[in-house]
Amino acid sequence: MKRLLLISLVCLAFLSTKSQTPTQIINIPGPKYVFVGSLNMGSNNSENSQKLIIKILGGGWFGDSNGETNYYISNRGGLQIRQVSFGGSANILVPLKAYQNGTNIDFFIVPDAANYTSFAVNAFSYGFTLTPHYVVITEQTAIPQGTDITSSAIVNTVTTTDGSGNVGIGTADTKGDKLAVNGKIRAREIKVENINWPDYVFLPSYKVPTLQEIEKYIKEKGHLPGIPSASEVKANGVDLGDMNAKLLQKIEELTLHLIEKNKQIEIINERNKDYEKRLEKLENKK
Repeated sequence: MKRLLLISLVCLAFLSTKSQTPTQIINIPGPKYVFVGSLNMGSNNSENSQKLIIKILGGGWFGDSNGETNYYISNRGGLQIRQVSFGGSANILVPLKAYQNGTNIDFFIVPDAANYTSFAVNAFSYGFTLTPHYVVITEQTAIPQGTDITSSAIVNTVTTTDGSGNVGIGTADTKGDKLAVNGKIRAREIKVENINWPDYVFLPSYKVPTLQEIEKYIKEKGHLPGIPSASEVKANGVDLGDMNAKLLQKIEELTLHLIEKNKQIEIINERNKDYEKRLEKLENKK
């Protein structure tokens, strides 16, 4: 009896471990649908709390198509999908799609039919009315039953990192920058390095634009010379280090103009004092 129980436990452990092992999917160009789980979206879904976690490893056949993409899906208060990717996003070559099938929403990974894809996937489902379990991953070439609701199933990107080390927070599109944030940033301190600090404005060789030149430029362009226009900032954003340097350059030019104007005012004041003395002498002779 003990021996039979031991064998049963070993078999259960083996099956449990096997179910956790990601299923490998290799696809030559062509249609394929990989089932990764379902959630119930009945009329009482506001009371439900079902969750589905999907993990995708890899993407394309090539060495640079690697990394891991996780989807965290829940049905409480409506369908919610969150995405986290590390070392490369799989959602381009192997996107997640959702199909409404009665009161259930079935989720499939659908490899790009025009590309060679190679990835591994597993999924875990748990929550209200569910027995926690690893989803049995299956493949099919037929279009899944139900209505494709992928376009209305909004995927909220939490964080992403790509193969170049670029990081996106709230966005999957870093536009090639090391850090892209879709939202506000709060920090105690930000240090921006800049090797082109505009102390050159104070060199004798630097030509400070005249106020007349600046006035003419403003009338023609509607903004200060060397400073991007409102439309350029709207389209491209602002480089903090570069903009701080440009603003300091304008402050330094303005300071030089003030110093020059102050010298002119001092000369005028001296002349006024001389005129006052002469006027006083003339009045005393009367």
